[in-house]
Amino acid sequence: MQKIDHKLFIKKLKAKGITQKAFAQYAKIPYDTVTGWKKKGEVPAYAAVILKQMPHRKETVTAADLIEAGLPRAVLWNAQSDKEVPVDFFIVSTLQKAYNDFVIDILAEYFGKESILAALLTYKERISKRLAQQVAQHLQELPKSA
Repeated sequence: MQKIDHKLFIKKLKAKGITQKAFAQYAKIPYDTVTGWKKKGEVPAYAAVILKQMPHRKETVTAADLIEAGLPRAVLWNAQSDKEVPVDFFIVSTLQKAYNDFVIDILAEYFGKESILAALLTYKERISKRLAQQVAQHLQELPKSA
């Protein structure tokens, strides 16, 4: 496995609102090991895989965060890429504008399945039952790591 740059890893942690300590606890890796990666300047590839599986922890998100995570700018409902928006609202608004399996996959990878389902419940009056059912069905078909 190829290692990744430590600075990039830290940037991805911050983008998801995750501390090194929280990452270490989630991954069941000693905290000293995680902080020791800075000295080496690189992080094992498995750490990037684990980070990808971790759900987003911030209460707000920007369009720029999701563009960096791989969501095409064209599917975003918000033209202001640096505007902080509540996560639930962002998820539902994005799904309303551009529902497809790719968008759900990116959102699930970034926020976690539970966050998407919670957002659908929070805004159930604003979305169609069909959209909610299709999203929930697709999420059930995803591997457990997403």
